[in-house]
Amino acid sequence: MLPIGGQGVVNLVLAWDDANLVLIDAGFPGQIGRVVAAVEEAGFAVERLTHLIITHQDWDHIGCINDLQKLAPNMNVISHETEAPYIDGRKTPIKLAARLADYENLSDEMKKRCDMQNEFHGANKITVHQTVTDGDILPVCGGLEVVHTPGHTPGHIVVLFRESRIMAVGDAANIKDGSLIGPNPVHTFDMPLAETSLEKIKSFNPKGVVAYHGGFLEM
Repeated sequence: MLPIGGQGVVNLVLAWDDANLVLIDAGFPGQIGRVVAAVEEAGFAVERLTHLIITHQDWDHIGCINDLQKLAPNMNVISHETEAPYIDGRKTPIKLAARLADYENLSDEMKKRCDMQNEFHGANKITVHQTVTDGDILPVCGGLEVVHTPGHTPGHIVVLFRESRIMAVGDAANIKDGSLIGPNPVHTFDMPLAETSLEKIKSFNPKGVVAYHGGFLEM
């Protein structure tokens, strides 16, 4: 787990085997220096990254993709097939589109945040090299199983490390008082669907989870 500070702590996940170096999620825009430092502190060079798995479309998960691609040009960017057009710019991210549609009713602070996100998505054209769907297994790091967990966004995915039974859950779940709970309703596209996905996560009986905004929980 790579805790990245700066705009509140977000927790990226780094995994490796003899031939591959895999990062899950890419932080906020502007955090590339912190991401590089965290990878180096773990004992690796960012240039060695072979895979970047994106759990979903929100800007705090895709913010450093372009910077990482410049540093690691052979890195394969992976997302769920539903999320790809929102990540690569073919579609406006769902929650941003909703805010833009209600722009006149937003507070000044929310308008500023909305403007920043809209500018970021307009300026950053990201390439998604590979799309995945529920049940796909990436043949790296002992096998990484893709689990589709819609709700927070339609194409949100969780990554199960099949050997260790650890799950990187992105924003599909949070940690509160030592328990795994659903995502923040304020930032969730479909909360009832997210609750169903939380039960799906639990059904895998993971030995531990890494929540993007919550850290590590041993189950």
